[in-house]
Amino acid sequence: MSEPEGPTGALLNPADLAMLGRLDLAHHRPLAGLYAGERRSPRFARSPEFADFRPYTSGDDFRQIDWKAYARLERLLLRLYVAEEESNLNVVIDASLSMTTGRPPKWPATLRLAAALCFLGLAAMDRVAVGVLNRSGVSTQHLRGRDGMHRLWAFIRELDPAGAARPDDLSQLRWLRHGVVVVLSDFLVEEPWEPALSALRGRRMEPVLWQVLAPDEERPELSGDLKLVEVEAGGNRELTITPGLVAEYQRALDEHRQRLARAASGGGGRFLHTDSASPLEAAMLDGLRAGVVVRA
Repeated sequence: MSEPEGPTGALLNPADLAMLGRLDLAHHRPLAGLYAGERRSPRFARSPEFADFRPYTSGDDFRQIDWKAYARLERLLLRLYVAEEESNLNVVIDASLSMTTGRPPKWPATLRLAAALCFLGLAAMDRVAVGVLNRSGVSTQHLRGRDGMHRLWAFIRELDPAGAARPDDLSQLRWLRHGVVVVLSDFLVEEPWEPALSALRGRRMEPVLWQVLAPDEERPELSGDLKLVEVEAGGNRELTITPGLVAEYQRALDEHRQRLARAASGGGGRFLHTDSASPLEAAMLDGLRAGVVVRA
């Protein structure tokens, strides 16, 4: 397995960190957390950012009364402010054998992307959980604050692809917390994702399906008589690759992505895709276009 690039074994280099410092995760469903953080909460509290007025009622904190509004309207009104609290980010990594295929392989690019997303969450004081899609017995990491970044890198680098992964595996992950759930996968399976995403939505989660494919999977340059081997199931098939067959494959890939986008939208989330040969900055631009990340 090829290693992700970075200084002294780190998944992200200083240039990556500087670039990520200008970005933030987009939480489209703000939720109230347990501790103070940097996300908008549905609750109101004292903070620098004004949110709204509401009438004063007995028992309210009189220090929040807007006396200037009382002078104009002769009504007691409270000033409400946006509460900033933590949110949860769950990063689910497809660690199946198909992630090792492609030129360049998808696995190192997926690990860098996972590390980048986790960095954004930890920098915003979110609670970050990271684990794998296909083996629920593998331990997970639950971290908060930038100090946990090196522990998270070590955990991610120890993951080793094996076996297969299916959509139903996602709904079986009990370690997920309500909040954003980013699934990093090649999504090269035929089973529908709608049931799993519907189950996540019922658990107050916002799914993001982030597909990572290699350039030779996006645009195959195959021709002639070949034997294609399915790395997870172990089957194989002999084919004569023609330009027409390649065009049919690309049409099928486009239709598959449209189904994934509909499934993500139906689950209240989003879908996007990234090339494994692209630098991390290009992947983050894909995230900006899809509304998964925003400029800080």
